[in-house]
Order: sequence, then structure tokens, then C-alpha cells
Amino acid sequence: MAQEERLFEPTKIKWLLEEGLDGMDAGERQMLLVMAETKLQDGYTPTAEEEEVVARLRELAGQEYDAQDIQRKVKAMVTTPKKADHSGIILPATLNKLLARVRGRKKK
Repeated sequence: MAQEERLFEPTKIKWLLEEGLDGMDAGERQMLLVMAETKLQDGYTPTAEEEEVVARLRELAGQEYDAQDIQRKVKAMVTTPKKADHSGIILPATLNKLLARVRGRKKK
């Protein structure tokens, strides 16, 4: 039996509204909102509870969230040819240190 398509896990909606969204940082909430917005733009019809979660996510995101801008950027990342120059990507310092450690171990 195929699993029914959902925007959010029904058992988690109450938790998201009561405490879950407030416990997330802004980046986590924005990622959740981007995923929800993408599914909605693809034609998904949300339940009333799912609409409530999306409305709360939008409210928490405030003025700093631009769904169309984020979706344009995601589309550009997904459709960029594999041979594109990725030298413009700047990794966080901790990730650079981790990569250096891994590369150092490979040389030994």
C-alpha cells in the first residue's frame, strides 16, 4: 500500500505548533518553510492543520524570508551543469579544518 503524501507528519503537527517551531532556530524554520512552500507550489493541497503550521512558519520568518528568491536560488543550484566552477563556494572554517584533517589522514 502506497503511503499517502503529506506536507508534515500528522503526529508532529500539534508538537510543531505548541513547542517545536519555537524550539528551532531561524535557519531550521526557514528550511522547513522552503520545503513546504515548494510542495505547495507543486500543487499539494494542505489540510487545515498543515496550513496553520505554514502560516506560523511564515509569521516567524517575518520580513527576512522571500520564498521566490530562495526557490530561484535552489533551482539555480539544481540545474547548474556538473562542470560548473564551484570555486565561489566558501566553506565554514570548521568544515575546512575537518577536510584538512581527512586529507591529511589519506596522505599517511
